[in-house]
Amino acid sequence: MIQTHTLDCGLTVLLEPVDSVASCSIHWLVPSGTAYENADRTGVSTVLAELLLRGAGSRDSRQLSEDMDRIGLERNCGVSESHVWLVGTVLGQHLETSLELFSDVIQSPNLPQNAISACQSLALQAIESLEDDAQQEVMLHVRRRHHPEPFNRTGYGYLDVIQTVTEQELQDAWRSGFVPRGSILGLAGKFDADIVLQTLETRFKDWSGTREEPVRSDKREGGRGHVERDSSQVHIGMAWEGPPAGHQNSAFERLATRILGGSTSGRLFTEVRQRRSLCYSVNAGYRARKGEGVISLYAGTTPERASETLEVCEQEIDRLHEGVDANELTRAKVGLRGSTVFGGERMPARAASLVGDYYAIGKARTMEDRLAEIEEVDCKSLNTYLSSFSPRPRTIVSVGSEPPGDGFEQETPLCQDPVLSH
Repeated sequence: MIQTHTLDCGLTVLLEPVDSVASCSIHWLVPSGTAYENADRTGVSTVLAELLLRGAGSRDSRQLSEDMDRIGLERNCGVSESHVWLVGTVLGQHLETSLELFSDVIQSPNLPQNAISACQSLALQAIESLEDDAQQEVMLHVRRRHHPEPFNRTGYGYLDVIQTVTEQELQDAWRSGFVPRGSILGLAGKFDADIVLQTLETRFKDWSGTREEPVRSDKREGGRGHVERDSSQVHIGMAWEGPPAGHQNSAFERLATRILGGSTSGRLFTEVRQRRSLCYSVNAGYRARKGEGVISLYAGTTPERASETLEVCEQEIDRLHEGVDANELTRAKVGLRGSTVFGGERMPARAASLVGDYYAIGKARTMEDRLAEIEEVDCKSLNTYLSSFSPRPRTIVSVGSEPPGDGFEQETPLCQDPVLSH
């Protein structure tokens, strides 16, 4: 059973004890993502996330690392458009020590000045590596065009900001965003909920602060963009609007997208890859976000097949909304049930689901809740939904030697401030 608590300091805590496992996973979100940054200083939180684990409280970087390794705490941190996140997995018997270490990282990171240049270097290397992962690159371009400001930013930041970020900016970003009200802490695995709550109340009794969420703009760029690249491949990314998290149609869309391109039995894989041999990779996915939903598609092909690949993908998207049959729905349900159960058996995924659900819809769902949503969908109601929903307009971006059609504008570099590019 999932327990939801708000501590006296304002921190939201989500607890899901699982006695059948020996581990426990921690997933902590703080309201300090790229959407909170000034438009011309996107990238400060990128460096801040790199700096977080380089010492906290009375421990320097080496001591913090050694103390985490001593208890086998696997950890990572990073930034999204909405949050800086800190995650970890450890044996349940070491959870209290892990929470002590993580709370130091959140409440009193050292943010040592002599480590800033190393963090800048890592952030710059991550940007440079994007050209080696064209699928990631094209979908980030799609995100920038499709989503509204300020929720269309990436966690990579802008080159000039990363290169010039100051210690004061990093301190200010931490002070503004690492606050209890607006933060969400999720725990899933082996632990005693009462003991954990007592520990957290004591630990955070003097923690204070709040932060208002950034305002979502009504405007988005949309349209078509192209990144010119001397390459023997063409990468096509696409996005269109779907139901937001918590919407009554979100379960319909999860199943519909699964039928479209969520598996090797999906229509995209069958029609575009298998029957026509147009591309070496094609898939589609649906993400229900807070305030909006997005369906995305990726296809990797060759220049001579790019135009037809795009055309057939769009045909399959439109054909989906003419309806699906019972066999397709049955296969999609089996696949979603499997992925839901497999995810529920992994504590990191379970903890991530807790905080993700709470942020997006204001409550956490159990695995049984998710399975019930899948089972409730029947073929008639799914087809009614598909016939009433138009998958347009579509945002499309390509990366390659030339665009796969007309109307494609030249894209600005992904990690260059658009204001500076003019």
